[in-house]
Amino acid sequence: MSDYAFYKNPMLLTDGYKLGHLMQYPQGTEYVYATWVPRSNQYFKAADKAVFFGLQYFIKEYLIKRFNENFFRQDIEMIVKDWNTFLDGYLGSHENCLNETHLRALHSLGYLPIHIKALDEGTLSPVGHSQQMGIPQLSIVNTHPDFFWLPNFLESIMSSSLFLPTTSATSAFLYKKELVRHARKTGFLTNLAYLGFSMHDFSMRGMALSEAALVSGMGHLAVFNGSETLSAIPGVCAYYGADYTKELVAGTVPATEHSVMSAAMSEGFTSEMEKANYVRLLTEVYPDAPFLSIVSDTRDYKDVVANILPSIKDIIMSRAGRLVVRPDSGEPVDIICGDPNSTDKFYRKGTYESLWDTFGGTINERGFKVLDHHVGIIYGDAITLGRQKEIYRRLEEKGFAATNLVLGIGSYTYQYISRDTLGFALKTSAVMINGEWKVVYKEPKTAGQTINKNSYRGFVKVFYDKGEMLAVDGIPYSEEGGLLTTVFKDGQLVKETTLAQIRSRIDTEVLL
Repeated sequence: MSDYAFYKNPMLLTDGYKLGHLMQYPQGTEYVYATWVPRSNQYFKAADKAVFFGLQYFIKEYLIKRFNENFFRQDIEMIVKDWNTFLDGYLGSHENCLNETHLRALHSLGYLPIHIKALDEGTLSPVGHSQQMGIPQLSIVNTHPDFFWLPNFLESIMSSSLFLPTTSATSAFLYKKELVRHARKTGFLTNLAYLGFSMHDFSMRGMALSEAALVSGMGHLAVFNGSETLSAIPGVCAYYGADYTKELVAGTVPATEHSVMSAAMSEGFTSEMEKANYVRLLTEVYPDAPFLSIVSDTRDYKDVVANILPSIKDIIMSRAGRLVVRPDSGEPVDIICGDPNSTDKFYRKGTYESLWDTFGGTINERGFKVLDHHVGIIYGDAITLGRQKEIYRRLEEKGFAATNLVLGIGSYTYQYISRDTLGFALKTSAVMINGEWKVVYKEPKTAGQTINKNSYRGFVKVFYDKGEMLAVDGIPYSEEGGLLTTVFKDGQLVKETTLAQIRSRIDTEVLL
């Protein structure tokens, strides 16, 4: 191998079997048109619609930056030398496949000759199921006949780059939708900015490498403001035109972890030592902090909430800010809301009711109890969409509004997914052969009843009809697109979307 960083070559960002596909298309193939569709929610039943998010990141980072830096601006002779050596080892030959002739032609052109049309990011599109095809979120076609092989060659990197941010943004949307439902019912839907901090991104340490944390974290920030994933904040600034010096992009609060709590009790793992540490944090370290989150289960969570906090009530109530208690173990629903089957009085009540008994609060216009603003709860361990719903349901039964509750969304939500979670696929539906467009499609009879693997036929137009997003296929090329509008063409980002625009589109859907 030469000194050229061959492993960075973006032409490697595909599946190996695609190296031979350009030889397999019919002679005379000039253009290939495909659509990207969420085909199924069989693994994510709650998502009947998917938030489209992540395309602008993919375009800026991969189609422009990485192709420019690691292909078009590199010495083609070094590229070809390493490419041939690699293919000789991988395929046994560098001839009957994507070879140096094609690489030289693309390098000489100097840009990716493709045309991507897409929905506006932040738009929700229907997901397919066994009886209905999903609505395309984008289409892709080459713009130069010599490079008909590019659209599906890019499928692998497009798929791996888009399914995660879209699925994370969809998950965050569903969390916010349920939050808004609860807030409406219990009377604290004052503004969405306030709700933006009620679900917090705690996922980074459980994500698959830093780039997954980045793109998933940006998906979270498309919906919420609370996040511990620092890279996502400059990320949405770099890729989505946000400016954290001028707008509320994201925020967090001072918070402890178990290491600092246990270190403060190194002289004695006792209630007295833990109480002294609470007093120190509240009066010496953060006397004026608007919020202070303290992890509270390092030694004995029950003792903290039932004994230590009542004993320092005067200190807590004398501060302007809020002490946020953080349980970090146990069954989240029971810890927050209480376990009606427990024989222990404290665990039967749960944290919310226990804090109410100690610190009180007010009754709002809807008749729901609102905890005093000096105390609150954040729970970031093992939260799921199902547990969020159950937490709100149980609090409602007890007459509480979750105004002082923050739930953390971790890697169980944002990492335990795959491309199959929403059944994403890029499938060809039209090809031009010898100057004539041909309709192509797949319709596997063995696909089963749980996922619709049929593809669209020919060109596709996406549109609204009476507020419902629909798609029609088999139309002339001149009518193709509709809500799918040009975003990228011939190496250039044509239309740019901002984080503010994306958030606005999502919030409009949240409030429906």
